[in-house]
Amino acid sequence: MTPVLERWCDDCPFWTVEAEESHLAIARSPAPNRVAAAAWALVAHGAGNVDLRADVPDAAGAVEAFLSADADENVARHSPGGLRVVSGGCMIQPGCCLGLEEWRTWLRVLDGEEIWLGHSPDAVMEQRGAVVRIWADDDLVERCRTGPYVDLPRAALPDLLQEVRRDLLGFLDALGSWARATVPTHADRLVAAVDRRLVISPPLGL
Repeated sequence: MTPVLERWCDDCPFWTVEAEESHLAIARSPAPNRVAAAAWALVAHGAGNVDLRADVPDAAGAVEAFLSADADENVARHSPGGLRVVSGGCMIQPGCCLGLEEWRTWLRVLDGEEIWLGHSPDAVMEQRGAVVRIWADDDLVERCRTGPYVDLPRAALPDLLQEVRRDLLGFLDALGSWARATVPTHADRLVAAVDRRLVISPPLGL
């Protein structure tokens, strides 16, 4: 189980962003180029109605636009992504309209809920006793489930979610180092905003 962010375009005018996969894994000790890519995904998706390429002069301006939108209660704090689940040869990515900020909804699975996993593809969760089954793509036309799936033992979920939180905490530290080198006057505010947006620091209570 890995936290991922959906990539924005690779054309970042403010810092170097290398071409990567569509969903960027958020690692506990990420390389600087991965931090830069994740920062661009967060900032570009989270700047509200600001046209970053047209209205913003530099990296500090881009981060300021993100921070201003983040402080606006009328702007959705949405960071497309979620939790990637892999078992054997089956990889299930978070679907469209899901956000990494929703990763803690997986805690409700421990109470027997079947949470929404996004659409296109339409991964679907099914509670099966001691196992949580995740189908890679529900057949919404035929109403049948015959495709690939991942089975997660319910008893393993607390440890998996703690590992996700450790990954996010490690990324937050790396983001701070990157921001102090790239946007030093905005570094602390950026880290605090990302921490708040992705609900990283609060304990899981498990």
